[in-house]
Order: sequence, then structure tokens, then C-alpha cells
Amino acid sequence: MKIAQLDIENFRCHQNSSLRFGTQPVLLIGPNGAGKTSILEAINILAVSKSFLPVTDDDLVARGSDGYRIRARIVHDLGTELEVRIEYNRTQGKRISTSATGQCSAQELIGLLPCVVLASNQRDLLVGEPAVRRAFVDRILAQSSASYKHALWRHRTALRQRNRLLAGFSSSSAELDAWTDELITMTAEILWKRKQFIEEFNQILSRTTEQLHLSTIQPLLNYSIPWLEEEFQPTHWKTTLDNFHSFLQHQITKILPLDRERLSTQWGPQRDHITIITNGHTIASSTSQGQQKLALYALKIAEARYLHTATDRTPIILLDDVFSDLDARNIRRLEESILERSSQWQLFLTAPSTHNLSQQEQFTLVTLGNIERFL
Repeated sequence: MKIAQLDIENFRCHQNSSLRFGTQPVLLIGPNGAGKTSILEAINILAVSKSFLPVTDDDLVARGSDGYRIRARIVHDLGTELEVRIEYNRTQGKRISTSATGQCSAQELIGLLPCVVLASNQRDLLVGEPAVRRAFVDRILAQSSASYKHALWRHRTALRQRNRLLAGFSSSSAELDAWTDELITMTAEILWKRKQFIEEFNQILSRTTEQLHLSTIQPLLNYSIPWLEEEFQPTHWKTTLDNFHSFLQHQITKILPLDRERLSTQWGPQRDHITIITNGHTIASSTSQGQQKLALYALKIAEARYLHTATDRTPIILLDDVFSDLDARNIRRLEESILERSSQWQLFLTAPSTHNLSQQEQFTLVTLGNIERFL
């Protein structure tokens, strides 16, 4: 999948921007506030209907406007073209449509345009709370598996309804039991698929770090479930999904009295722990910022490879300020890797300038704002 044209209207600092892209990786250069990251945000919205930054749609609307519009002409791997349109209005909300499906929901949009993001705030993936890493896994699986995406939606609905009942908004035990059964079913499916994914992803990640010559870092995902006893952790699951569902139902029955005591659900995938380790230690505690940036890059390349295989579609890669925190040697290493990957995937990068790049002629340069002071 490749974006051939991107049109942005009243989005952040972009009043009316129209960009066309070729086959080379796209390097967006300019000072802070020029709108580089905003272009990556717009592409991400086309893929998953929201920004990769913690903002609302109202935050994205240009000052003095009532809404924003994003439109892209996308060339499928098979040569056919697809148009995706996102329109947001402060009073009417968001409208998503494609030339293939007409109007569609955000849930239906996800997976149509596989997208991988390495943003400046994604160091939280290494040092942040477990929810950040759960979201990382969920984003990949939601883009690559319709059944996982549906299970996530059903789980969130069941969890919300069950917690409402536990908090005393209804005294119907039959209703509580029904939502408990639904939540156990969705929990079993999500946990099972997370475990399978992490096993497959770690194999891809190991190959990726070897190819990137990152043998001293070697990041891996570690999966644990604190509400299950040690002998029932994912490494010990050697059964089928049906048998796992029965096993999980039995284990959760022991926890249910605690739910009533604390008036909320004390189990489920929203409480899973996913950590990123290297050589047996959390990567955040045993590596420098430069090594962490390289580890994040390796994670994102592995993510792209997983999505490419799982969806049979070439993903789009968004790399925001990817060269920061790196010395000259690692900038060269990263530059060569990006150019090598560009023969397979479409990549978009941001940087203040082309300083420190040795092969800038291999990029399509898009200059935003006044960069004279950087030159």
C-alpha cells in the first residue's frame, strides 16, 4: 500500500495542503511547529481514525475552523486505487468513508491501511505503564485480525457493563452472570491470541535485531498475568482455545468474591503485564537513550514485518524525529536501514534538517516552514 496523494484541510497548522509522493522515502524537514508531525498524524488517522498523540479531534482542528478534512489517494499493492476520506466537525462528529465501502465505522477502517508509527512519545513503550505496551500489542492485532478487533470491542462493552453492576447500579444477579460469562469468553480469546502473537513476534524481532546488528540489545516481549498463579502463566499453556476457556472459567470463579468486595472486575486482559526485556532485564533500566531508540526502531520494523505477513499488504511506516538521541555512526546505520526498507514499504520521516544525512538525494524532501536557520 502506498499513499500517492494526501490532502489536508484545516488540520493543526495546515490550512490547505496537498502533497504527492513517489517511490522514494519521504523526509519532512523544518523547524518545530512547521507541521511535520501533523502530516504523520493525518496519515495515522487515515489508518486507525485517531492521532498517535494523546489529543482529541477538537485539538486537531485549525484555529478559527469548525472541523478538519483529510483525504488520501492510495495505490493498492495489486495496482488498484482506493480513496479514504476523514471529515470531522465539532458539532456533527466524525465521518469516515472510502471509495470501496462508502461510509464506514472506525472499527471497519482499521486494517484497511496497515500503519506502523514510531513517534517521539513512544519511549513510553519502554518506560511507561503496562497499558502502553498492551495498546502496542492490541494495535498490531486489531490491524491484522478482525476477530481480535471484534473481541476487544466486545470485551470493553462487557467490562463496562459488569463494573456498572458491581458498583451497585443494578441488583440483578442474572444480568451480572450474563455479563460475567461474556467477559470470560472474550478474556479467553484475547489472552490466547496475545500469547500466540508474542511468541510469533519475538521470533520476528530476534531476526530483525540480528539483521540490524543490534546483538547487544536484543529486545524481547515478556508476557505475564498477575491475577493468575505462577503455574498458570502463559508459558505453561499447552492446550486448545476451548480447553483454555474452560480452565480460565474455573480460575476466574475463585476471584469473583474479590470483585464484589472491591466493586470492580479484578481480572481480564486489561490487567495483563507486557514488558520489554533485554538479557533478562527491563530494557529501560539497562540501556542508554540511543540504544533505546534503536530498540524502538527494531520493534517497529518487526511490527511492519508482522503486519505485512498477517495482512498480505505492505504497511506504511511513520518515523517521527527518528534520528534524535543518536550519534553519527548510528545515524548512518539507521539511514542505510531506512533506505533499504524503502524498496519494500513506503516510509515517512521527520527531521529538523538534512544535517548528518549522507544520502539525502535518496529521499523525497518536503520542506515546511522557514528552515534557513538550520542550513
